[in-house]
Amino acid sequence: MLPPPPIPFWRRPRARLYALTALVWLLVLGVLFAAREVLLPFVLAALAAYVIDPLIARLTRARIGERTVPRWSAVAVVYLFLSAGVYVLAVSIVPQIYREAVRGLLELREFLAGIGPDTIDRWAHSIDDFMQRYGIPVDVLPGEGRTGARLHVDLAAGLADALRDASAAARGRLGDVVTLSRALLTGTVKTIFFFVLLFMLTAFISMDAPRIVRSAESIVPASWRPDLRRLLHGIDTGLAGVVRGQLTIMLLNGVLTLGGLLVLRVPFAFALSALATLLYVIPIFGTILSSIPIVLLALTAGGVSKALFALGWILVIHALEAYVLNPKIMGDATRIHPVLIVLALVIGERSLGIVGALLAAPLASIVVAVFRFLQRKLVELDVPPSQPPPPEAAP
Repeated sequence: MLPPPPIPFWRRPRARLYALTALVWLLVLGVLFAAREVLLPFVLAALAAYVIDPLIARLTRARIGERTVPRWSAVAVVYLFLSAGVYVLAVSIVPQIYREAVRGLLELREFLAGIGPDTIDRWAHSIDDFMQRYGIPVDVLPGEGRTGARLHVDLAAGLADALRDASAAARGRLGDVVTLSRALLTGTVKTIFFFVLLFMLTAFISMDAPRIVRSAESIVPASWRPDLRRLLHGIDTGLAGVVRGQLTIMLLNGVLTLGGLLVLRVPFAFALSALATLLYVIPIFGTILSSIPIVLLALTAGGVSKALFALGWILVIHALEAYVLNPKIMGDATRIHPVLIVLALVIGERSLGIVGALLAAPLASIVVAVFRFLQRKLVELDVPPSQPPPPEAAP
């Protein structure tokens, strides 16, 4: 009696199940792509839940008598301390930042309105004298008629056009004090609503985090689950450095920046420190962008010496970050090559703007963790079965 013919691959139950699962995932990804503009609170809530998860897990391991702390109680305790910290920040520092921001915008509008042709010509002549004094072959004034191979730039016309556009934008956006205050109040209300929604979503995700992980593992075949746990461990190691480590370093840098600006008596110290703290989230470019207004305001307030001191303090902070904080907090396992970071930032900014730039580093760490996992799997496949796997391939 002949054996029954083999069943074609596409008619096997497991193959059909895999095909159906792939179709469902494609539909889910399609829905997420279509709704990408409203996913930001959910993505940030997932990252926030990931950041506070170690505190919650440590509290759930504590014992009160014969029982352990329930997870919802641990989430409530963490939220209580976070709410206290946010309240202290809101009543002590945020009003000062708000006052400095309003005053700085109004002074910027008055400064742009007070610049005339005589001021621009005086600046252009000063820059031209500097170029000639140090032998730089650039003419910034038209009709000078200097001989030799020189670069001619009409700086006065360029400054006039740039300041005209900046002044028009300032008048159009800032207007008067009432309009400016109304715009800032509207932005503040939207920000408060966004953070309330973010806190709610973070609480829901934090309370159900173990169930979410178990549900994700349940849809993977049992033979793949050890590899899935190894992959998740690698992703967790990378994200722990990029997200938790970067947030810790960001807060430390913000405090050090505020202390230095207060000692140097740089104007708008609280607003500049808040801006620098937020920009520190973006690797490399955030450091550069936050340093420019600090140095410029120090230059206008106290001259070249104060600007050099401010720049020197910023360099000290970043040296401390690079050589002390990064190795201690983030570790070697989470390091990503700067070229990959810059590539991820450029792609993220071009794709999703500032949101893409903020999420670029965490996504890059996930991609790097996946490639490292695949590399270790290839190493294991190259090892003969009689030999033990190399140390870097062991779970």
